[in-house]
Amino acid sequence: MTSPSDPVPPTDDAVPTRSGPPAAAPAGVRFLAFIRAPFLALSKRAEARRTSSAHRSAADRPAPRSPRRSPADRPNLAPDVPIGLFRPGEIEFARLYSLPPFDTDVLILTDRRLMRVRTDAAGHVAQLSQTALWQVGHARAEEFRDRATVTVELHVGSSMRLEETAPAEAHEFVDTITEAAARSRA
Repeated sequence: MTSPSDPVPPTDDAVPTRSGPPAAAPAGVRFLAFIRAPFLALSKRAEARRTSSAHRSAADRPAPRSPRRSPADRPNLAPDVPIGLFRPGEIEFARLYSLPPFDTDVLILTDRRLMRVRTDAAGHVAQLSQTALWQVGHARAEEFRDRATVTVELHVGSSMRLEETAPAEAHEFVDTITEAAARSRA
């Protein structure tokens, strides 16, 4: 009798078995499978889209996208209305434009937030910063040489500033933002 720890010689009719992890594929085959997997998934997805879109009628297909145009090129909108800047249902209360040489900066006050926006020469709009109205701590307009600078202090310690504006418009904007911020906190 043999103990479990004694080695047993193999018989001639036994099939060789392998213990341990399965044999790994050569490195080149594994690399190709790794690279091909995402492309196979994408090609299957594209094929599914092609077959589903082939069955749709021309009326169901979306219209081709128009090339990017500046707001001034859009006939149904005013040139100073930025596209895609406002959230659905957002109401604009006031705008304050800076004067030359800073004539591309704008402060926009809505019912939800205050935004600082800049427009480039081509008419594209970039939102530089924004804050919720409840974060507005104090707004002030400082006059200097027939120009005004509007500074909005925030509760978090930062501020938003628009330089070189008309003094009368600056004071009106400060009054509007103070009232809107008070209403948002109430």
